[in-house]
Amino acid sequence: MLKGKKVFLRPVRKSDLSVFLQWFNDLEVIQYLGSIRPIAEIEEEKWIEELGTTRKESDIVFVIEAVNSKKPIGTCGFHHIDYKNQNADFGIAIGEKKYWNKGYGTEAAKLMIDYGFTQLNLNRISSAVFDFNERSIRLHKRIGFREEGRRRKYVFVNGQFHDKILFGFLREEWKERRKIS
Repeated sequence: MLKGKKVFLRPVRKSDLSVFLQWFNDLEVIQYLGSIRPIAEIEEEKWIEELGTTRKESDIVFVIEAVNSKKPIGTCGFHHIDYKNQNADFGIAIGEKKYWNKGYGTEAAKLMIDYGFTQLNLNRISSAVFDFNERSIRLHKRIGFREEGRRRKYVFVNGQFHDKILFGFLREEWKERRKIS
């Protein structure tokens, strides 16, 4: 559906269930998502089903595939889409760890943000990152998000409390960045 040089973003399929269970039951991956318990197969099946039914108006989620391998490597999407007020929450997770720090997430995020501003007519995109997730903080800043605040000691991960950093990206900022690049 959305294609870059390194990644292709496509809708979620039922057949993605097994790879989702692998990723979202990996403690190293889910520490960045704030999850603390394993995901049951039935729970993930229901989530996939809801994307096509009850959540189809408020959530748009894509699977990130590596162009060179056609292999699913993660997910990204918009949640809590508010069409009236033209805003949404952005999220991304690269579940295949060998694809970390290689630009796949950055390209997928750029494709998603462009889609949000051009196709969904969003005016604002919000996101949140835990303070220990340096890769995600760099990604957000690199593509144009601005830090807007913090929720101090918001999450307990790996034996200590961490801040949740709040980011925002406005359409006018996105347009300015497009003129520059």
